[in-house]
This record gives sequence, C-alpha cells and structure tokens, in this order.
Amino acid sequence: MKKYLILFFILGFLHNAFSKNIVVTQKVSEPYIGNISRDCVRKMSHKAIEVINHLKYFEVKKKNNVVVNFDPVGIDQNSLYIWAELSPNGKMLLFNSSDKGVFVCNLKGEILYKFGRDVHAVSWWDNKYIVGMIDEDDGMNFTKSELVMIKINTGERIPIITEEAIAVYPCANKPYVEYFTQDNIKYTIKLKIKN
Repeated sequence: MKKYLILFFILGFLHNAFSKNIVVTQKVSEPYIGNISRDCVRKMSHKAIEVINHLKYFEVKKKNNVVVNFDPVGIDQNSLYIWAELSPNGKMLLFNSSDKGVFVCNLKGEILYKFGRDVHAVSWWDNKYIVGMIDEDDGMNFTKSELVMIKINTGERIPIITEEAIAVYPCANKPYVEYFTQDNIKYTIKLKIKN
C-alpha cells in the first residue's frame, strides 16, 4: 500500500511539473473599426514558397517554378477552405474546411493532424501550437466563445480566455494573440507558456 501511495505522489508531481499553463503577462484593449472576422493577417508565403487559397483547393508555388495543386480533404460543392495559414517554418498548412473541421497538412496536401469541427478561426502560434476559438451561437450572434491553444501533435487543448466577454477571431503572432469582442473592442494579450 505504501508503494502505491509513493507512486501516486510521484505521478501526480510529474503531471503537475509537466502540464502546461498559460500566463497572460500583458493585456491591452482598444476600440476597433473594421471587419473582425477578416482582419487577421494570415501568412501564406515563406522564403521560396507561396501558398494560394482558391477556396476549393490550394496552390503551392515553389522557387523552381514547380506548382502543386491539392484539395486535401475533398470538400464538396457547398464547402470552402477558410482561415488558411502557412506555418512559421513554411512546412505545414493550417486550414478549416467549412464542412469537415480544422486540419494541418504538408505542402503535398497529405493530412498530418485533425482537430475536429468545434474549433474555428485558427491561427499558428508557432510550429507546435495553434490558437483558435470554440464558440456557440444562436444562429445570429455568438452566445459563448473561448480561446484555446492546441498542441498540434497531441491535440491537447489549453484554455486561454474562458470567462471574460465573448472572445472571437483570435490571431496569433507569438508571443501575442489578438482577439475581439462583439462590441468591437480589440484585445492584444502577451502569453507565456509555463511548464
């Protein structure tokens, strides 16, 4: 019995020591005039690579004039690829298929990770994490929305903003995340991931 208690204590300590916590180290707000759902600048080029979102398929142009077109999840006629963004290292593409959810693929269109249909407005934090919103609506307006950071290789979701005003349309640029509220206030927060 004593061995199990010691093992339980050690496992609990290791879990707490290695679980991620996000700390907001700075927060600034300002009134915002614009389209909050479209004003996030999404990176679509890196060194010798350019990715073009044609809404029904992606086109990758490389320096040596090689062009690759792909439709990574085979969307139907009523769907679009939205919130697409190239990873900071230029090796992966993050996108949302309006009918199938959020994915990360390589630049050949091969799916590497899938995150489900409940995450929206995704943006790269760095090459290991993405930021998105998990929201609910009544058909006209958001009724609830929280911002989360997701570790791409495990799918682990770490809450960023959960209890404040409805936080929507995050845009990450490490160490900052911008997001908006429904009353057109833009917030910029500086984040730090702590072990």
